[in-house]
Amino acid sequence: MIVKSAADWEQDRPRLLKKLCEFAAVMKERPFDNEQGVRGVSAFALYWFIQEVQPTAVFEVGVWKGFSTWIIRRAAPNAKVFCFDPIIMMEPFLDMSRVGPTYRDPAATYLRDEFSCANTAELAAQSVRPLVFFDDHQNKLPRLRQAKDAGIKHIIFDDNEVAGYTHRTLEQDRLEINSAALLDQLIDRYEVFPALWDIDALLNDCLRVKEKGMDFPVTPELMEIYNDRDWHSYVTYVRLR
Repeated sequence: MIVKSAADWEQDRPRLLKKLCEFAAVMKERPFDNEQGVRGVSAFALYWFIQEVQPTAVFEVGVWKGFSTWIIRRAAPNAKVFCFDPIIMMEPFLDMSRVGPTYRDPAATYLRDEFSCANTAELAAQSVRPLVFFDDHQNKLPRLRQAKDAGIKHIIFDDNEVAGYTHRTLEQDRLEINSAALLDQLIDRYEVFPALWDIDALLNDCLRVKEKGMDFPVTPELMEIYNDRDWHSYVTYVRLR
């Protein structure tokens, strides 16, 4: 397993900055301000990884209000998008005025099925380069196995921190001999998106996030992303063997 290092990310600095400025311009058209989920640098990380892979189909697992769906569409405008979330089944029974603003992509396919129970392999087989984005606070190794079983080798995980305060993460599995050996067998490439600016924050009164950033410039065009830098959720790209 090749793990992308801080030095590797430093070599990407010019491309990261160029793409970050592009993303800042894209964000000016956002449908609403996301209060939870991906935001700030983590939202950019999702955009970055999708643009790097250039998937022809994206499976989004965990939709909620749809902010990440909007980012996926901006990063891969021509991809087929399949969205999985129990909220799709519950929406007719919810008071949407209390939920707040949402985004639903008219070109996406919304499914009520659980990802592991759907005909994902059949859908993925119709695509040249499928990718799955897991933002569902489920244990990550089982999700990785499900992606592999479906024939999907490009995976993005949100909330892959070592603390693992809501679920078991790959970062936790990498610390244990047996699970680390298994991950090495399954994974070809492993990239945790770095903090672009220094972070020292307590999120949700339980999760401490403290990271040394890459000292990116703080320009007026990047200020909104910079102000959300504490919402660093260790977005991670995995390419399976």
